[in-house]
Amino acid sequence: MSLLEETIVLQRAAHDLMYLGMDGSPIYSDDLSRRNGEVYRLTTTLYNSGTWGTTVEEQANVCLALLMGYSASFVDHGEKQQHV
Repeated sequence: MSLLEETIVLQRAAHDLMYLGMDGSPIYSDDLSRRNGEVYRLTTTLYNSGTWGTTVEEQANVCLALLMGYSASFVDHGEKQQHV
């Protein structure tokens, strides 16, 4: 998967998690937990890849994806603040 694809997948997953239930549909704990874990996994994977992009646009896209991921996810193993 390319860097652009990784960032888009993370941004979409984080957006979906942030707006879960805003349309009035019920929020189920197993779905919330699964989505939260997935966003956290995607965020951590992108951060740990060490790939920040070669252009300003790519770097901005990576930063946006990471910020969205860390903001949407409520999992924290003590490294979130350091990574942000």
